[in-house]
Amino acid sequence: MLLPRRPKPLTPARDCHEDPIEGSLNIPLTHLEKRAGEIPAGRPVAVHCEDGYRSAIAASLLQKLGRHDVCDLVGGYKAWLAAKPSA
Repeated sequence: MLLPRRPKPLTPARDCHEDPIEGSLNIPLTHLEKRAGEIPAGRPVAVHCEDGYRSAIAASLLQKLGRHDVCDLVGGYKAWLAAKPSA
């Protein structure tokens, strides 16, 4: 899916990484429904967790709550880290 603007990353789980994705917002999946208002509106959102399971649930929950500009980082943080170029 191509998004018109860079999505705001959302970490919807207990994941707290040493090397977080820049600009990400950490909201535990168990608090997502209550804290969904903290996610900026009018901007696409990419959700991620450590391996992709919880983020898939989070993406579905956000869509159920009316956010249709949501995508899931398939494979989660581990996949993002593996694809990240070495410094």
